[in-house]
Amino acid sequence: MNDVTTRKYIKIKFEGVFYRLSSKKRNPKTGEPDRIYCFCYTDAQGKGHWKTVGRHSEGVRPALAKRERAKFIAEIADTGIDPAARDRVTVGQLVDAYLTWGRSEGKYVDQHYSQYRAHLKAKIHDLPVSDLSAGLLSNLKAKLLATPKGNTKSKKNVAVESVSRAKPRKTLAGQTVNCIFSFLRSAINRGIATGAWSGANPLSTRGGTWKMVKPDNERLRFLTRDEAKALLDDLEKRHPQLHDMVLLSLRTGLRPAEMFKLKGQDVDANACGLYILQKGGKRVFVRVPEDMIRMLQAYNRKSAEPIFQQPRKKVAFKKTPACFQTAVRKLNLAPEDGDSLYAITLHTMRHTFASWLAQSGQVTLMELQKLMRHKNITMTMRYAHLFPGQESEKLSIIESILV
Repeated sequence: MNDVTTRKYIKIKFEGVFYRLSSKKRNPKTGEPDRIYCFCYTDAQGKGHWKTVGRHSEGVRPALAKRERAKFIAEIADTGIDPAARDRVTVGQLVDAYLTWGRSEGKYVDQHYSQYRAHLKAKIHDLPVSDLSAGLLSNLKAKLLATPKGNTKSKKNVAVESVSRAKPRKTLAGQTVNCIFSFLRSAINRGIATGAWSGANPLSTRGGTWKMVKPDNERLRFLTRDEAKALLDDLEKRHPQLHDMVLLSLRTGLRPAEMFKLKGQDVDANACGLYILQKGGKRVFVRVPEDMIRMLQAYNRKSAEPIFQQPRKKVAFKKTPACFQTAVRKLNLAPEDGDSLYAITLHTMRHTFASWLAQSGQVTLMELQKLMRHKNITMTMRYAHLFPGQESEKLSIIESILV
């Protein structure tokens, strides 16, 4: 019975509850082999299983093992699902199921999945969900946010680098990291809702230890009139469809993903507007200028056809064509230090739309919120400093006092 070299389960007074002696760890108080409390149960097929509750040295006692067994068996009776088997469900199984469901429901999941695949999949996809501890998740978050260190250069590498320069790894913005973990959290929530997995979501911010990143990634850069005109002129020759997307966003404030999803049936010439599929799958009506309606109608797309199509595949764009950044670099619009806050992207056109309206002095903050389709005024407040004000005149008061 005391032979700790073999695994032997020792019965105690509670039904189905046993303990075994650890072959490696001893109780620090008694010096004897540590007791590991377990219980046995049978599954729906009548097959017996063992489940470990915990160690005596960690505070586990026979009464606790008894209660855990009773709760475990009650859950099997209520749901018909073996909780132990459910605990073996992997992150990948929940992510794949969520991705399939999200696509069938028209959810905005593919872009977030591509971010997850690029940065987290190799690390956690095959892990049981129960292994996603707070420490592991925080460590992963810290690594995604870590600024890559510059490579040290030796003299013998200078000639090689002058011919072929390896691109340094880009630092992920805080909001991108949040999107990746939000996607993962949604996949786990979906698994809990469908009964595929049980337990608390380790990425829950309600009462849990998980904290999302507080990003400082609001775009500070918007185009001047001359820059916008130069970009449009370049893209008109380089990529006519991309030119039209840039122009449409500048004129209406549409998001890139909203333009990518536009179909022939979404253009309503009679009402002079577009039916936009927003993030989350909600469809809303947005009024647009008449010349933009005519521009979109000129594509002559069928009802279910994407208006903007990849030239060879004839399918909707999933991301901004690479030649956009080619034009940005050619026009010297990209920040020299690579600071993402000043980077020019297709989304910058929406930011420019809002900034120009704010600077005009012809719209109120509330009107801008409606035009931008922001859920709350906080999102619109980032443009408040652009509204014409009397701050300069007020500051001159101090000057007059000092004279």
